[in-house]
Amino acid sequence: MTKMLNVSIETTGVDAAEAKQWVAELANVYADMEVSNVNVSGNKISFKAGFTGMDDTEPDDVKMKLEEYINMHEAISARSINVN
Repeated sequence: MTKMLNVSIETTGVDAAEAKQWVAELANVYADMEVSNVNVSGNKISFKAGFTGMDDTEPDDVKMKLEEYINMHEAISARSINVN
């Protein structure tokens, strides 16, 4: 069973279609990461994320991957990242 966590990223403003594509690409880059329920509204990107088959995923595990991905792909400028 995959434990899914709620992710909320505050940005400086993004195009909704571009942000959804960015999240989809996140799941492609990290093959063991699952994402669902992507929502983009104004300066906020939210979705559920977890690692395939892992029921002991901690918020810091997901946040570390997100920070790494944001540093690799500058399409999204995050002001804050919250995972719970």
